[in-house]
Amino acid sequence: MTNVLAIARRELGAYFDSPLAYFVVPVYVVLVGGFALWFDDLFAAGTVSLRGVFFWAAVFLVLLVPAVTMRLFAEERRTGSLEILVTLPITEGELVFGKYLAAMGLVAVAVSTTIPYALTLAWLGTPAISAADAPPMLLRVFTETGLDFGPALCGYLGLLLLGGALAAIGTAASSLTSNQIVAFLLALVVGMFPYAMGFFLERVPNSILPLVQYLAFETHFNNLARGVIDTRNLLFWGSVAAAALHLAVFSLERRRLS
Repeated sequence: MTNVLAIARRELGAYFDSPLAYFVVPVYVVLVGGFALWFDDLFAAGTVSLRGVFFWAAVFLVLLVPAVTMRLFAEERRTGSLEILVTLPITEGELVFGKYLAAMGLVAVAVSTTIPYALTLAWLGTPAISAADAPPMLLRVFTETGLDFGPALCGYLGLLLLGGALAAIGTAASSLTSNQIVAFLLALVVGMFPYAMGFFLERVPNSILPLVQYLAFETHFNNLARGVIDTRNLLFWGSVAAAALHLAVFSLERRRLS
């Protein structure tokens, strides 16, 4: 585990030593905020709900997580430093998981930038009380607000699980090529296709509808965004991430043996 954490710290530091983190996170903030306010009219909708924020936050994770992961192994392959890494006393699994944790760290930072929307909605949804003995406003925000914190927390869990699956897919895509653009496009297509399937379920034949519905990222994310924690959803996200990371490990092992 020491090797994994050392690799994760190195990669996370590399993100913030380059312009990537300072580009991806602000762009994510602007896109989620802009679309949530423009299309869903978040603060004028008359209801205290984060569903609009979660919808756009998930959509832009699908688009931006590949930009976070595209350099993980592709840059190492291009510069030839991957050959040096695989000769160090670390396993391919430790190398892959360390880089994956670094990508997840940046994804978590991006997701956390949407928390002010939840706090602002909770504040605006708290009824005003003029009584002198009224509890402090901060306490009332968490006890008397119109925002249901259960679905809100589940929604953030869903964003992290979706981001984790996409980061694993991006890690695998980056391990397969030395070109960052190719890694980005491959991760984007592989991540976008199962997410977009959820929007076209009405066009799917009934014979295969249960299978397509189960494979659709959007279906599992929406269950969590509604406040429903189902072990089948958690197992699905874990399986997707594990399969993608296993592919990345296999790709590195094959390179070592070739």
